[in-house]
Amino acid sequence: MKKLFALFTLLVAVTAVPALGQSQYPDQDRDRDYVGQSRLSSDDQREFNEQYEKWQRANATNNREDIDKHARKMEDIMARYRIPADTPFDAVATSGATGHRYDVREFQGRFNHDDQKKFDKAYEHWVEHRRRNDRDDVAKDEGEMLEVMSRYRIPRDVPYDALASSALGH
Repeated sequence: MKKLFALFTLLVAVTAVPALGQSQYPDQDRDRDYVGQSRLSSDDQREFNEQYEKWQRANATNNREDIDKHARKMEDIMARYRIPADTPFDAVATSGATGHRYDVREFQGRFNHDDQKKFDKAYEHWVEHRRRNDRDDVAKDEGEMLEVMSRYRIPRDVPYDALASSALGH
């Protein structure tokens, strides 16, 4: 009888432990909106939008410390909903929280050959470092991309992926 009770207890523990580790946040595959991203709870969406607005203001003043702080908070929210790390923040922010909207095609193809190579290399590293959540290297890579963008007067909120060679069909 003791062996049967021990076996039953072990069976209950093995089946209950995975349930305890499940997230309280919705599964990305089960709760998608029209752009294919997970829907955030209203509180998380509001917090994300606030952080996005602060991040944009910090970008406008080139305040690296605040840029990083607000980006980390947005990345934490995105991670809870299993939104890929390379998803641009403006794709997650709801309208009203986003600043300017550009037709990114007006900025594509502006870089000379050397600057395009430099941007592409920084972009590839940026994607990889975001995937690994290496915040120091993400900031360094972002700085390199922004440096190239500034030489061509491309606004900071134009998505990096739109400027990389892969977006241009090269």
